[in-house]
Order: sequence, then structure tokens, then C-alpha cells
Amino acid sequence: MKVVRDFVRPPSGKGASVALGLFDGLHIGHRQVLEAALHSGELAPCVFTYTISSQIPQNKKNYSTLMPDEQKCALLEQMGFEMVVMPEFDSFKDVEPREFVERMLIEGMGARELSCGYDFTFGKKGAGDTRLLSQVAAEHGVGLNIIQPVLLDGKPVSSTRIRQAILDGRMDDASRMLGRRFCIRLKVEHGNQIGRMLDFPTINQVFPRFHIVPRYGVYSTIVNIDGKLYGGVTNVGVKPTVGSDGPLAETYILDFSGDLYGKTVEVYFFRFVRPERRFESIDRLREQIAADKCSVQEEVAQNIEQMLFVDSLVQPD
Repeated sequence: MKVVRDFVRPPSGKGASVALGLFDGLHIGHRQVLEAALHSGELAPCVFTYTISSQIPQNKKNYSTLMPDEQKCALLEQMGFEMVVMPEFDSFKDVEPREFVERMLIEGMGARELSCGYDFTFGKKGAGDTRLLSQVAAEHGVGLNIIQPVLLDGKPVSSTRIRQAILDGRMDDASRMLGRRFCIRLKVEHGNQIGRMLDFPTINQVFPRFHIVPRYGVYSTIVNIDGKLYGGVTNVGVKPTVGSDGPLAETYILDFSGDLYGKTVEVYFFRFVRPERRFESIDRLREQIAADKCSVQEEVAQNIEQMLFVDSLVQPD
């Protein structure tokens, strides 16, 4: 799959079927839009999305992402897309809505069919909506699929709902809307070796700018290392007992020994175990970590493979 920053035509030379959206989290609602673009006959399936590294869009206050761009692109490639156009938001935020469709999508990408969600907006200050998109597409003989919301518990599934569930530590709710377990896919960095001193060596993963940070506390998790699954106990927070500069995920991996520094590791969040708290001593902290380990071990021993999947939980309205 080709990932580009400019509005270009697909490498196959075919006309493009383009899915439009930020697609943060690639949740079960997004999948409907993406599937429409994938099943468009002889057209090349493509995605228009964007990346944000500096200025946050006006309509996305308190912005945080559910996944890094690299993780999003990996999932889109698995789905079968030929190309992803992912410019910086700043590079097109002041383009008028009609120009965005005509010059960037139809002329630039060679779009012959477009797919988007019912609430998709575009162009300067988000002034363009699906009504204008429908009008411009019709003028140019371009097909348009407007996908209605997927409802869960009577409400539309959205990235905003998923973010709130994660911020609350409601991982089952987040997973139902995502269609899979919430996962962080981050590089392992050197820590201060406190876990090793406590006889519970851990991996440390620092949350980058804009990345969603789950509710502080301890979680049962599943860790994917080169395709092999391990149980884990993950603390999200700032290490209140020993001090820390910023939020990170610190994971003790059950029944694993090895050097993971510099490696990108996937950690899937399963259950919120307890809130983060400060302990009066390192010994008391060690006792609590041992108790957390025992609690998670029993859970993982039952069905580590099934813990990753939530298909049985997802029942859209």
C-alpha cells in the first residue's frame, strides 16, 4: 500500500474509489464507510485522511488520537486499500469546500466514487457538508455513498464516545465500539529500573503528544510480542510512589524474559483492576503488585486467545 502526503492518483492508474474521513480508531462505524470504498468494482480503493502534528482543528477541541498514524495505515493495508493520501491538516485547512472536492479529490486523486459518513464535513472551517458534497459529485458524474451511523445502545458509535470510555477506564465499552480490544502500539523505552528493583521487571511505553491516555490505574492486558501472546499487568500513570515526569504505560509481562528495548510492542487493554494510588513504602507497593499479578494470572489462564476478540460483544442496534 502506498502512503502519500500529496493529492495524487493511485499507482494502478485506475480511477479511484475514495473513503473520506479522519478514521481515528477505525471503529465499527468507520468500517462501513471503508467497506463501501473497497467494494466499488474496478476502481482502485483509496483513503483520504489527514495527520495532525501542530495545529488542532477548530472542531476538535481537547484533541487526542486513539491510534498513531502508523497503526492506522497498517490496519488500512490489511483491509486491502491501494493508497492512503494523508496530508498535514495545515496544508489544506483553508481550502474552500468546492475547491477541495473538485481540485483535490476529483482532479488530484482521480476520484470516480466517494464514500463518507453522514456527518462528514470538509473545507475551510468545516463549511462543506454531505449536501454540498452530493451536489458537486453529481455535477461531475462522481458516485457518492453516504453511510448512516452504526448504533450501539441507542447512540451512534463515534470516536468521541470511544475516547470517553477509555478516559473512564470502561474498556469493554470501548472495545465493543472499536470491534476489537483497545490497543497501544508504542516503542519500549528505558525506564528507571524501579520495576526490576521490585522483582517485577517492566516495559515502559511513553504516550506521544495527542495520543489518548486511559484512566490512570492498573489494567489486565494482553501483550503481543512477535505474534506470541502473553498476559500482562499494566499501570497507566505517573508512578505516584516513585515519581515520574509524564504519563506512561508500564507493563509487567507474565512468564516472559527478554530484552525489548527499542522494539514496538502491542498492549491490549482488557479490564480496569484498580485506580492508581501512592503507597507508603516500596515494600507495600511490591505487595500490591504481587496481588495484581495473581488476579490477572487467573484471568489470563482461562482464555488468553479469546480475550483479544469482542465479536460476541458487538451487537449494533
